[in-house]
Amino acid sequence: MNGKKKQMKQIAGLLLGLMTLVLVQSCQSNKRANNYNNKALVDDSGLVFLNNGVETSQAIVKASGLAISNSRNQQVIQFAKKMIDDHTQLATDLKKLQADNFVTAEDSINTPHQQIISSLAQKHAAAFDKAYLQEIITEHQQEISLYNAAGKDKSANISDFAQKTLPALNAHLDSAKAISLSLK
Repeated sequence: MNGKKKQMKQIAGLLLGLMTLVLVQSCQSNKRANNYNNKALVDDSGLVFLNNGVETSQAIVKASGLAISNSRNQQVIQFAKKMIDDHTQLATDLKKLQADNFVTAEDSINTPHQQIISSLAQKHAAAFDKAYLQEIITEHQQEISLYNAAGKDKSANISDFAQKTLPALNAHLDSAKAISLSLK
C-alpha cells in the first residue's frame, strides 16, 4: 500500500508539473496576439507612418554619414554624429513597431532621397554644410508633420510612439536651424 501511495504522489507531482508548464507556455504566447493571417494590425495611416518613418531615418543616417567625411566644420560633424546615433535608434524602434504590428518592412531608401544623398556626396566644406543642414531642416519639418499626424492615430502604440518621439525631433530641428544660422 505504501508503494501505491508513493506512486500516486509521483503521478500527481508529474501532472502538477505538466499543468504548470502548460500554464506558463500559454501565458508566454499571450504576450503577443496570434495573427494567423499575418494581416497588419495598423490602418493605412499607421502603415504610412511606419514605412515613411523608417525610410526617412535611414536617409538621414546616410546623409549624416557624408557629413563626417565632407564637412570641415566640427559643429556640423558633431551634429551629424548625433543624427546618426538618434536616427539609427529611431529606425530600430520603428522596425520593432513594424514587426509588432505585422507590417512588412522595406529596407531601402527611395529615389528622391537617393538623389539628395548623391547630390550631397558631390559637395564639400561650406557648400556641403549649407546643403546638408537645409536638407536636415526640410526632412525634420516633414518628419514632425508625419509624427504629429501619427500622434492622433487610432492605434495606441503608434500614437504613443509618435508623441514620445516628437520632442527629440523638434530638438533636432532647432539645433539644425541654429547651426545653419551660424554658418558664414
